[in-house]
Amino acid sequence: MQAVGFINLPHWQAELQKILTGLGREDLLRIPVLGRENVDKPWVAFGSDDFLAAVDTGIHFAGNGNLKRLPEKVITTDAELAINRLLTGGSQNTFFSAATGGTFAFLRIAAVDGAVGKPDKLLVQNDSVAGYVLNRMESTGKSLEEAIHEAQWENIATGNPSQNLHGIVTRNRLVLQIASIYGLMIRPEAVKTSGISTLSEHDVEIARELGYSIRLLGLAQIDNGQVRAAVEPCMIPSAYLLAQARAGSEIIYLKTESGGAHVYSAPGTSYESQVRALLNDLEVYNAPRQDISLYNREVEDFLDSFYLRFSMINMNDTLATILQMFNQAGIDIEKIHQPAVAVSRETADSSRQNLVIITGKTRRGIIDTVLTQIGKQVKLAGFRACFRFLRRD
Repeated sequence: MQAVGFINLPHWQAELQKILTGLGREDLLRIPVLGRENVDKPWVAFGSDDFLAAVDTGIHFAGNGNLKRLPEKVITTDAELAINRLLTGGSQNTFFSAATGGTFAFLRIAAVDGAVGKPDKLLVQNDSVAGYVLNRMESTGKSLEEAIHEAQWENIATGNPSQNLHGIVTRNRLVLQIASIYGLMIRPEAVKTSGISTLSEHDVEIARELGYSIRLLGLAQIDNGQVRAAVEPCMIPSAYLLAQARAGSEIIYLKTESGGAHVYSAPGTSYESQVRALLNDLEVYNAPRQDISLYNREVEDFLDSFYLRFSMINMNDTLATILQMFNQAGIDIEKIHQPAVAVSRETADSSRQNLVIITGKTRRGIIDTVLTQIGKQVKLAGFRACFRFLRRD
């Protein structure tokens, strides 16, 4: 018989009690809690030996990084703990729906053979904090700093949202979403990751001119056993559902090998969504589960177009030099766009002009090499921004 206990309790113990009661799970108000610290009644804390003797399945909330001993099976909201256990072969004893964010319910459906079809490509906006910040920058014209402060004021972001802004939350959840849907565990450090910590509202304005929106996305695809994955800010057509998700929500787009498309949107990760995900894992505890295999090959990048913004002096000559360097690298140029606001507000030098270049499809590594060359050799061009540019299919 399943014996459950809390490995730790979140700082929102009172809210947890209220949610469990509202969901008819008062039984979980009486299970043991690991540790000797004070806990709110009716919970009772047990010492480590007594707890582990009585419990075979521990429910764990993110925020406790000093876990020396754990029960055999763990249900967790902590993406890092889940990833570490999966990397060491613990897939049958690790339940991590609550660590994937608000879209956990769809992942359960997508993982069932034949439910939606064989997965091909995955695009996710799985971090509600980053999604909220980008939506507010776009809809209200706020700077990144202003949007972050608003997210904190609304209790959507914590006091230190650095992992959200640097793409770490998106990356870790993407890794777990890949594990859930494809049954493959990739190492997080193998996924090239960049965030929105340096995003300028100027690029948000230019994206709007082009009919696009900027969103922090996780992308993944399995093709003949080869994994492609990336996390970075992407420009996507504003007409896409991924761009239209409400501020603070999460959304997942799954394309199947047969060409079918499935889009699932959910409220952002909240206390209640975490509890519901934990209960979901308790319900499927004894159900057969697919093994999650460790993927040890290199994780490849995608071929995509890219948005590049430069500030230039002596536009004609400087642009000619830059275009020649792209040509030498085998990168096609599909569009050159001069923003409506010609003089960048990021510099007091009125002789500089903004220019946007949209490339043909290439890889991020090739783009980065050319940008490094431009930085060293073209002194009259200042590189300002680079985003993956996802065109309409």
